[in-house]
Amino acid sequence: MRKEVEERAPIAPELRAPNAHGQARWWAQLGFRTGEAASLGWMTKRNGWAITEAGVRALQDFPGTEFYRELARQYRARRLPPQNAYGPEPVPARDPTPGAFEQFQQNLEYARQLVDGGRNLERLAVGSFDVTDLYRAAWSQAVAALDHWVTREIVDRAVTLALTPRVPRPPKFNSLSIPVELFEKVHHHDEPLGETFRTHLERHFSFMTFQNPDKIKEGFAHVSPVNLWVRVAEVLTDQDSRNPITADGVRTRLREIAWRRNNIAHTADHDPDRPGQKTPITADEAEATIEWLETMAIAIQLALGDSLPEASSDAIRTTSSAAEAGPTGRSRGKRTWDEPSFLQAVEQYCPADVRDTLLAVYRHAESHPSFHEYYFGEGEYPSVTAWFNLGSDKASVWSIYTGPAKSVLAVNFGSPYAITAHRGSAWHDSPRGSPSFRGRPVSATSSNPPTTESTRRCSRAPSHIRKPGRSSSRP
Repeated sequence: MRKEVEERAPIAPELRAPNAHGQARWWAQLGFRTGEAASLGWMTKRNGWAITEAGVRALQDFPGTEFYRELARQYRARRLPPQNAYGPEPVPARDPTPGAFEQFQQNLEYARQLVDGGRNLERLAVGSFDVTDLYRAAWSQAVAALDHWVTREIVDRAVTLALTPRVPRPPKFNSLSIPVELFEKVHHHDEPLGETFRTHLERHFSFMTFQNPDKIKEGFAHVSPVNLWVRVAEVLTDQDSRNPITADGVRTRLREIAWRRNNIAHTADHDPDRPGQKTPITADEAEATIEWLETMAIAIQLALGDSLPEASSDAIRTTSSAAEAGPTGRSRGKRTWDEPSFLQAVEQYCPADVRDTLLAVYRHAESHPSFHEYYFGEGEYPSVTAWFNLGSDKASVWSIYTGPAKSVLAVNFGSPYAITAHRGSAWHDSPRGSPSFRGRPVSATSSNPPTTESTRRCSRAPSHIRKPGRSSSRP
């Protein structure tokens, strides 16, 4: 992309000079401004750069340098906190610290410089040290940049919510612990709420890391009710419909990146298959990781939307973290399996048609507005159960069990939600791409006559859950 811009656009000599960080001024500024435009939805940066319809309208509405000024105005407006309902906050001194996303882009640019330096040294055939360690450093730098940005974004949005009591808050925000000392500073000593609350939040979240997708979702649940990874996947797919991605696909990619960073940081990137050797890494791999993390962060911003959403009936609905207790309030114990192991088992044990159906059911659940959480089982082989919110109660609707002998989809027809959603023997709310159960009798899979329990929690063998019109010789 840099080469294309240099060839197509005239660049003044003073803009080719390096800035204080050693970056070409024009390239650094282009990275910041395109990131801002992408966060406003004016362009996309997934698998290349592209302008959106909103971006085209902005170009038409704001010709010439007005476009740049409007970009800066709208982006800055999203950063500024609202007026405190209890009176205006004192105007603070100008903060030299860049905004959260701007600093994120700066940190990613440092990582890109490491990649560029490694490429240059490889061309010079430097052999006094392992040049690829620069790519490992870039990889770690990019993950650290994401971690730091998530923390700052959560704090910024939480302060905005605190200063705007009229808007509904997510349950996790309302359950934040506030020390008495903070209350007294604001209530009795007239210290600014925004400044005091920000200091407390920065201390609170400084002990957390946001590299794992579950932790990132849990963190953003403090400030937004959005179903994060489902919405991020929708944003990314809209940006490049030729390469659709699912919520679990986003999580899997992020886990792989975080795992490699941990391997670099804690084992010097040891290769388990080659004792005494490092896992190979290339400049292209490091660069692709940096680009993907930037694209994902932009998608998170678009998924979260403005920090002050419109009030709605489901504005305070949120999904709980995987660590929460079950519907009865009792802890369901330590979990042996997780999403990566479940997805791997589906790939390993199921024929293609059954795999596609099970994954369609699995992904459909997460997109449902009443979805609560996935609970991954502790049996001999991976399993998952989908729990849904039923007012103040929760219920399990279906479970998927995997194994080398067979994989089973079990529907809990005793659940109030299942009774509502699945009238009689018909699965009326089947996700796109999955089979309809309409007209098929409800029965247990064993040869014994159905009992009350077996009728309540029926199971379908693989032959029943393949996509219509497809067959397989595999049992």
